[in-house]
Amino acid sequence: MSSRAAFAMALVLVFHSSLPAQSPGSIQGVWRPVSRTIPATTNPGDRSDPFAHVPIGTQTNLQPGLMIFTARHYSRTTDTATATRPATPEATPGKPTVEELLARWGPFQANAGIYELSGSTLTLRLMVSKDPANQGRGTFARLTVKKDGDRLWLTPVENAAGRIVAGVTTEYVRVE
Repeated sequence: MSSRAAFAMALVLVFHSSLPAQSPGSIQGVWRPVSRTIPATTNPGDRSDPFAHVPIGTQTNLQPGLMIFTARHYSRTTDTATATRPATPEATPGKPTVEELLARWGPFQANAGIYELSGSTLTLRLMVSKDPANQGRGTFARLTVKKDGDRLWLTPVENAAGRIVAGVTTEYVRVE
């Protein structure tokens, strides 16, 4: 190898070794869910998320949802139903039954707060939630992040209750 080629190779190695480790980069923007992958698990008790009753595999016919990340804050609204929620009036107008209310409001999640992205780990800290029991009590969720261009995959791995064994991976596409 010529001295010129050896020098060029040395420069490439020095430059490459000085680059920081790759991370998903900025996740700021507005993201819409496009698929959800329900993992297999040998213990049904491993699943306590809203999709515990959903068959294993990848779903692509999702209900509406948005995940919004600003420089520091996030907001999430997600219709977790596996079919369109009912839009029909109550059997007795103004007096919905418990079942009618659950069909409308049960499969819907909403929360917002602050987030931290460190490498491929995203930590969400709730400030407001559809479930008031989660507000202001140190509630958090930790997720792994994979990002490729305008696609983002989030998989929960831990929350305030402990480690999540069989987290559901949601794929998002950037809409803004």
